This record gives sequence, C-alpha cells and structure tokens, in this order.
Amino acid sequence: MCGIVGFNFSDKKLVKKMNDRLIHRGPDGEGFYVDRYASLGHRRLSIIDLSKKGSQPMKYKDYIIVYNGEIYNFPDIKKDLLLKGYSFNSNTDTEVLLYSYIEWGESCVNRFNGMWAFCIYNKKEKSYFLSRDRFGIKPLYYYWDNKKFIFASELKAVTEWDNDLKINKKALNFYFYQKYIGDDLTIYENVYKLKPGYNMIYKQKDNTLKLSRYYDINAEIDKVKNIPVNDRVKKIKSILIDAVMVRLISDVPVGSFLSGGVDSSVISAIIAENKKDFDTFSIGFKEKSYDELEYSRIVSDYINTKHHYKYLEMDEGIIRLVIGSLDEPFGDSSIIPTYLLSKITREKVTVSLSGDAADEIFGGYDTYKAYKIAELMPKIIIKPLRLFSKILPVSDRKLNLSFKIKKMTSNTDINIIKRHLNWMEQIDENERHRLLDRNFMGDKDLISIDNVKDFLSIQLNDINYYLAEDILKKVDTASMLNSLEARVPYLDYRLVPLVLSLPEKYKIKYFKTKWLLKKIALDFIPKKIINRKKRGFTSPVSIWIKNIDFINNFLTDKKYYEHGFINYVYAEKLLNDHLKAVRDNSRVLWLIFVFNYWWHTNRKK
Repeated sequence: MCGIVGFNFSDKKLVKKMNDRLIHRGPDGEGFYVDRYASLGHRRLSIIDLSKKGSQPMKYKDYIIVYNGEIYNFPDIKKDLLLKGYSFNSNTDTEVLLYSYIEWGESCVNRFNGMWAFCIYNKKEKSYFLSRDRFGIKPLYYYWDNKKFIFASELKAVTEWDNDLKINKKALNFYFYQKYIGDDLTIYENVYKLKPGYNMIYKQKDNTLKLSRYYDINAEIDKVKNIPVNDRVKKIKSILIDAVMVRLISDVPVGSFLSGGVDSSVISAIIAENKKDFDTFSIGFKEKSYDELEYSRIVSDYINTKHHYKYLEMDEGIIRLVIGSLDEPFGDSSIIPTYLLSKITREKVTVSLSGDAADEIFGGYDTYKAYKIAELMPKIIIKPLRLFSKILPVSDRKLNLSFKIKKMTSNTDINIIKRHLNWMEQIDENERHRLLDRNFMGDKDLISIDNVKDFLSIQLNDINYYLAEDILKKVDTASMLNSLEARVPYLDYRLVPLVLSLPEKYKIKYFKTKWLLKKIALDFIPKKIINRKKRGFTSPVSIWIKNIDFINNFLTDKKYYEHGFINYVYAEKLLNDHLKAVRDNSRVLWLIFVFNYWWHTNRKK
C-alpha cells in the first residue's frame, strides 16, 4: 500500500511537497522520477518484497510506474509472463503489473484480482495510463483544466499545487444530502475522482484526456446468469473462502478486523481455520446501544484467535486529528472508531482484512428491509404511523424508533431509488434549501434516477455511490492514517456478480437480510452471532455534540461561518432544537461541524 502523485510538467520541488503530504500512506520510503514532461512521486508501505528492489517509481525501458495497491493473483500472472520471455528483478506485484501493461496494453487490468490505483508513464510517447480498481477500494484524484494534468492518491496532495481552488457547489450539496461526495465529484472545481472500473489516458503530444470504462458490473451479472442458480449458490462459498485466502499474501504480519457481526466474523473464521495464532481486532463503546465488544469476544473464543480490543475513549485530540486529516468534507462519523480500530491493529500487524461490502453485495442494510416493507405496507396505515412518530420522545440511541418510523413512512409512493436515497439522506430537501440558502441545488440536479423497480437496482446504486465514496473511502482514509493496509475479500471480482445475480430471496427472505451469507456462516460461527440484531459500526454523535465543547464551538461561533456556504441562523436553530430534545438533528449538525472544521483547517488564509 502506498501513495502516488504526478503531473505533466517538470517541478522537483512541487513533486516533493506533494509526496510529503502522503507520508502516512508510505512511511517506509520515497522515490521520484522527473523529466521535461513528467514529474512522478511515490511513498512506500512495504508489504511484498521488502528489499530495495521493490522501490518505486519502477522503470523498464521507456516505461515508469507509480502504483498503490495489491494484485493478489500476481504469482499466476508472473508465470504467464515468464513463458512469454520476461525476466524479473524483484518479487513484487509492481513489476508484474508493469510488464502486464507492456504485454497486454490497457486490457491488462481485466486479468487482475486486487485493488489498485496506478500511473504508467511512457516517456517515449509522452503519455500517461492510469487505472482505478473495479469497485474503488483505492482512491485516485486528478486535476484537469485543459492544460495542467495533476493526479494523486489524496486531494491534499493536489492542493499543494493550488490551495485556492473554487468550491464545487454540486459537491457541497451532495455532501449535505448524503454525507459524502459521490460520483466523480470532489469538493473542488476541476478536480475529479477517477471512477471505479475506469482507465484514463493523458497524451502530452496533443494534450488530450480520455476516459474509458473497462468494468461493467451489469454485463458481468448478465454473464453469470447463464449458470443455473443452484450451481451459482454452490460456487459462492468456495470462491469466498479463496477470496479470503489469496488476500493473506504478504511479507509482513496480517490480521483481521472483528466487530462481532456476521461479515467480519466469517472472514476471521475462514482465516482461523487455515492459520494458527491469528490476530483479530475490535473496538468498543461505553454507550451500550453502540457497543458490540461482547460479540467479538464470543466469536474470537469460538474460532480461537488472539483477540485485541480497546474501548473507544473519545476526546478533542482524536476528533482534531481524524477530522483535521480529511482533504474534503466527509460526514461519516464512523471514520473515528475506524481510525481507532486501525490504530490498535497497526500495533500488531501491517495488513488487516475487513468485512466491508458484505451488506451491499449480500443485501444487509435495514434500508433493504425497508424496501420490502414499503412494497407491502397498506397505504391506509402510513398517515397514522407518521403522526405516531411525531409524539415519540427524542433519543440519543442509535437508529431510535422515531427515526425509523419517520423514514419508513416518508415518500412511500415515489421511485424506489429516490425512496432509498431519502432514507439515507441527512436532511430533507426543504431543510437543506434553508441551510444552504443561495448555494442550494435540488436532489434532481445531484443524481440521475432511472425508473427501476427491482431490488438489484438499489444494491447497484449503493455499490456505485455509497460503497465507493463513503464506506471504502472511510476505510482507506482511517487505515492509511495509521499506515495500515486494509483488504476487502467480499469485493473479489469473481464473487460480486455471482451473488448479485441471484434472485432476491437469497438476499432478503422473510424480512431477514443477508440470507445466503448467514446460511454460509452456519459453517463457521455460532448461531447466536448470526441471529442477533444488526447494529453496524457507527458513533454516538448526538452525545458528542451535547458533551464536547470543541464540537459545539464550531457549531455556535459565527467566525466559523465566514465561508458563507451555510446559513448561520438556521444552523443555530437546528442546534437549539437538538439541545432542547425537540428533535434529533445530530446527523446534519455533524455535517455542519465537519464542514466548518475542514474549512477552518484547510481553507482559512
């Protein structure tokens, strides 16, 4: 795991400054390549082949590569390349990736099982080939104004070139709508994310930038639908086991996150069956409705791992560190426990497997259950339920009853994707208009919604938006702040289309989510873990807002609203209603706090 930077002109000082901003991504070394038409930088976190032979930028003839990620099947690809006459100077996947591009061109990425963001510069052709993995596990940002082409693993490296970039108002609205910035947007104009499953070519000679999609998940789902359903179901378990095992390849210690939920427990159990003295890690909360530590200990005892855990001790310093590290506003508060989990994990290992993406692939979210309920809910009971939700007391507990009923009964007669997004929204459209005032953009301008009716369309929407730019971004940011590599077995490209192609009943059955995964889990973990209520990995934000003065400061002091993007008077009303327990506004208040703190840290002159 590493950090990469580069641009289409020569500047040794700038490439060094950009690279220095990514030292947390690669504390084990740095490297540079600079000529008249290119400047490339690399920060190294040594995982495979720890020798100097694995250093980057790596060169071969006219080709230079900077690369962030892991290709788990690189030994098999290496065998094919050896047969074609290539000789290798290292034992790295980097060298295999570079030779694969030379041999097979852009299509080489279709051979890779892994996660990646890389750039290969051809100094003879003065061209750049960049690629991001199929599902967006690894980040890749780029700036383009028809003259300057700049790329990096994180936005904070791009802003070393220009710290006065204009705010993208569409991205601002997306953030306050869904708590993250989706699609290819970033908080800045002219700066974009290379979307998952895309390649990009920049040619210096004619100054052109071309994007091409190499992975189409819908097409992959259609391919496997030719396989009988029973055969697909049988294959899923064996592929999942192999997906876990190939992700153990490493020359440094490997562990696993273990929350005590089904997803991470299955991953940890598969490893424990094949590896002795395996380390697992979890974090706990003192607030009981958020705490899952007892379940992680039950699983650890059952599968016999060396379990390490700590209770979350929230203080101002941790908030400053984590939120201050964000290079654009990001409102998923679970990044803080994910950071702390990564911190205790890094004390023992350099690589950890994660249970992320199982909910999107196997159908695990409460919103998916809500889809089924909404389809069957008689319209006559919707209005009484709405009235009932208004008289319920406000609670600091996670996903309290009032919140669930309000979400369940709103917008039941609209497009299912829109309904799903409204469940996920942090503040409704009318209130967002009041909060952002003249900076407001409506929902229809933020996301295109097809007229679809099936459950798969909801899953694909989450995979393309929520998974890529919230869940995976959170895990990458939090783990890399601790120089920890996180690997995601549920996103093995062989597994994802197989599971998604199955009929709905294999995902949600009798209003029970992740039906197939839970059936597989019976072979690995205790029934009491499989059948327990899902909690998810979230934070007690409502309590933090009420008890941490530092957060309250950034919500109440007018000087933190000098940016002019948020209506201070309405923000003040939201806070007062929250503190008086008139209404739980913790979700949007957290977004306001994060934006204000991000602006103050990154933009204030």
